[in-house]
Amino acid sequence: MNRLQNLWSRLRRITKINLILGTIFALVFGYIAMATYFGTASQVRYTSNDFPGAKKAATAFLRISPFQRHIGYFNRGTAEAAVGDYDAAQTDLEAALEIAPTSAECAVRINLSFVYEKQADQIASQDPDQSQELYDRSLKTLEDAPEECQPKKSEEKQKSSQAKERVEDKKQGGQAKEEGTDDSESEDEDSQEKDSGDEKSSGDESQDPGEDEEKPDDSSGKSEREKKRDELEKRREDSERQQQQQGPGGGGGRSTPEKPW
Repeated sequence: MNRLQNLWSRLRRITKINLILGTIFALVFGYIAMATYFGTASQVRYTSNDFPGAKKAATAFLRISPFQRHIGYFNRGTAEAAVGDYDAAQTDLEAALEIAPTSAECAVRINLSFVYEKQADQIASQDPDQSQELYDRSLKTLEDAPEECQPKKSEEKQKSSQAKERVEDKKQGGQAKEEGTDDSESEDEDSQEKDSGDEKSSGDESQDPGEDEEKPDDSSGKSEREKKRDELEKRREDSERQQQQQGPGGGGGRSTPEKPW
């Protein structure tokens, strides 16, 4: 009888231990599955152009997972950039860059550079100096990428090179436009002085209507500086048009950053 009681007590203890261990394993498995789900859902929703849904999924991932948090910041920042919320995107992508492993750093830098570029585009006409600073920051973000995450002839290397070329064109176009504005202002002042002088001289001279002749218009003649400015401006416009058609990575049909992980 005592043996049966001892056996029964032992079985009950073993059952309790198994239940506890089973519950722990189930909770851990459910936790991992949920974190994986939200990480994957963020990418899937972004691919289907559900950018708000991608942001919500990335936020849920950050609330749940203490691991690989750079993925959550990167996915959320990428979704925010896709809808034009560049300030929020900058905050999240900079947070992702701080904790991202070297292997993932290039992807973060490409999208963060895209955000700086778009911020510069927005204020190019209102604040050219600040715009140039943001273009410089965009280029530096790409240039500081480690070689480990962008080996030669890799997709990341190609995307980075395309982004650098695009930003350089915009930067030079902005500088040329600013110089052109200064030149036009000085030319307007010279023209006004010349016109006032012509008005004085025309008052002392008489004209014969029969002798009026059309003089060739030399206004079409442009200096080398003006030609260079026009060429840079045209390159900048072509770059913006190409970006709208292909997207920043050259492989999409929308002007959005690279898709998240």
